[in-house]
Amino acid sequence: MAEIMARGSAHDQGTVVGAGMDETSTVRAVAIDYKAVLRSPGRAHSGVADFLLWLDEHDISFVLLTTDSLDAEAALRAAGLPAPALHLCRDDIPGTPARGSGAWLLAVAERLKVRLNQIVLVGTSELDWRTGINAGVVHVLARWANHVRNAKGMITLSADEPADVGELLEHFLLDEPRWAFSHDDPARSFKIRSLLPPNVRFPQAPGRTFELQDVFTRGRTINVGAQDARDILMLRLLSSAYLDGTLPHRSLFCVYPSSSPGQVSQQLAGFLTKAKVMVGSYYREDLLERTGQAPDTSLERWKRSRGEASTADISIGAQARTVRINPKYRGKLKGKTVIVFDDFTTEGKSIEWARILLTSANADQVIALTIGKYGASRHTAYQLRPGTTIDPYQVSYHLAATSFVTTPVTGATGPGPEDALKATMSHFIAAAQNAE
Repeated sequence: MAEIMARGSAHDQGTVVGAGMDETSTVRAVAIDYKAVLRSPGRAHSGVADFLLWLDEHDISFVLLTTDSLDAEAALRAAGLPAPALHLCRDDIPGTPARGSGAWLLAVAERLKVRLNQIVLVGTSELDWRTGINAGVVHVLARWANHVRNAKGMITLSADEPADVGELLEHFLLDEPRWAFSHDDPARSFKIRSLLPPNVRFPQAPGRTFELQDVFTRGRTINVGAQDARDILMLRLLSSAYLDGTLPHRSLFCVYPSSSPGQVSQQLAGFLTKAKVMVGSYYREDLLERTGQAPDTSLERWKRSRGEASTADISIGAQARTVRINPKYRGKLKGKTVIVFDDFTTEGKSIEWARILLTSANADQVIALTIGKYGASRHTAYQLRPGTTIDPYQVSYHLAATSFVTTPVTGATGPGPEDALKATMSHFIAAAQNAE
């Protein structure tokens, strides 16, 4: 599987760029730097011919990018490769920008009549990486190419061979996004997406399964074949949001704090520290901070499911009295899109408090992405009662559950990508067995 790699340290991805757009929400084009295609004149890299055939079989356009003008069809024919659906060189890009500019991929989108989030870029250098970042397009580093340079420590998805890119596409970017729960609320500049219902089990090895709580509540490392289950699940969450248009370019990522001060889910944070650059975003681990101990809602939920009595306050008031925006971000959120990640949500108290804080700090849009969703279609929209005010950078000790007006919300529901993820995990288990 293509992996997120760390060596050392424009435009909205959903922008409509022309009439007659492809209306699907899957990747429709793969733009490839020519150095990832040709090892030398007349000689293709191993595996490239099969990968280009695979793209054609899946009706995905192959785009060749070169800095200088080139007879691309003749150059590829000499190496036994098919002609690209589109070839662009620097002279073809308005303003003739250097590599690193997002204008390259905007030109691809305009020519092919696709959205930017329907493109994947396969590159060989930091400039290609920056091209993807500046366009909000997923970038994969072609580690098989002999011209690969990573002296500055790019953090990016990477592939050891062309087939790995096909594997990434097949298992994460060719399915229409499916959610266990989704809801858009334009009036409140808010969206929520939850990937899976909470009670699903996935294959770990022959005869062994695991559940989401093993990874995200109990913090266990679960290996599925040679892959980390957390990475599979998180990559599916992010790739679905990418295709869905809910992973906007240049957004801020943060994780909703755990119940103890100074802590966030390390399973989420560990992945997002690297994955922030998937579409050129920024991870701010300390954006939301817990200043005092709060009840562990997962534990309280488990107790109540067992019929145990509990007097813990798990209302939105408990969140308001213990979570604030870190004062260091005062004045820095105006006009920003903030994506708040959490492992699970039920009625949405934590996520709604995050939305209230962030919009009070003049964030333009708040998007919540969670792995699991308890309570099927149930979500509650919270608004401060008229006349109630807060300073989002200070703890709101004066608030209680009665300080909010609530409105039940019914979102779209479904099984999410449960079956597809089971197939993906079975694939990685079989691949590991075949490698033994």
